[in-house]
Parts: sequence; structure tokens; C-alpha cells
Amino acid sequence: MTTPEKALDDESYKQITRVAFYDRNRVTKDTPISVIELQNALFHKLLKEHPEWEKVGIYRDIDEFGVAPGNRMEFDRLVSDCNKGLIDLVVVKTISKFSRNVMECIDKVSSFRSMDPPVGIYFVNENIDTRKPEKLAPFINMYAMMEEAEKRNRSIKEPVNTRYSSGTYNSKVLKRKSRMRRRRGIRGRK
Repeated sequence: MTTPEKALDDESYKQITRVAFYDRNRVTKDTPISVIELQNALFHKLLKEHPEWEKVGIYRDIDEFGVAPGNRMEFDRLVSDCNKGLIDLVVVKTISKFSRNVMECIDKVSSFRSMDPPVGIYFVNENIDTRKPEKLAPFINMYAMMEEAEKRNRSIKEPVNTRYSSGTYNSKVLKRKSRMRRRRGIRGRK
């Protein structure tokens, strides 16, 4: 994983931590406003539980359902404020609110940890705090699984791409080989 190890010591947890809350919601015209109110209530509850946290703000992106995603102006503002050194920790309810896929999440965690000073991310539902190196294991595991899946995809696609590029792709031959493999498998089980 490309995340630089800039672990914070235990003393940094006792200091005042400037906290920003990030939330991304997908809404329709029928989505009740209570969804956003619940998020706000969660953030305020967390602030009460952590007296060492100083609230910087809530950054919330709203994606309209059916509209192409990509309006992440609040996330961009969050990153800008982190780069300015205004935020020490970003709190997010769940990983899916932070990014759209595993690779994007890993890249973002890595970029926040490489800022100067490093910015931690705390995922509430998963109880993952990226300021603690021992809590990074899930990200390391996800990264390893994604790399393994990518290797498998390449090994599967390579022969097909080679056949197509050489012009020798013959679906009848492949179907015949597939039938032969299935027959062997059925006979082998008897």
C-alpha cells in the first residue's frame, strides 16, 4: 500500500482535535429531510462523546438520484481545508459515504495521510480510525484483494485479447472445448 506511515502518538489523542464531518447523500424528490437530520444528530452525539473534538464544520454533498454523480464540491472544499491545516480528523458515517469503490477509498485515505500535517479519517460504522496504524489492516486487506482480483482479470482477458488481435478467435472451437471439459467433470464425479 502506498500510504506513508505517519502515525500519531498517544499524546495527540489528548489534544484538541479539529474535526470535520463529511457526508454524501443520494436523494430523490421523495427522500425525507429526516435522513439529513439523522446524520446531523449522529455528528452532534459524537461531539458530546468526545470533548477533545472541536467542530470545524459539516461538509455535505447531495447527489440527485438519476443525475450523473460527480458534484463533489463540498468534498473538494474539505480537501482544500485539510491542505490548509484547518482539519485534523474527518469523521464519516460509513466508507460508502466517503467513496464509490474500494480503490477510490484507498487512494483517498492515502492522500489524507500524506498531507502535512497528516489528516486522519474515522469511519463510524466500521470503527476504523486511520490515525491508528493497527486500524489500517482492513484497508491493507482490501488493497491486497483488489490487486489479486485485478491479476486474475488480466490472466483471464489476456488469451481472449490475444485471439481477437491475431484474428484467430473461433467461438466454435471454444464451445467444443467447454463441452469437453464439462463432460470430463461429470464423468469424474461418478
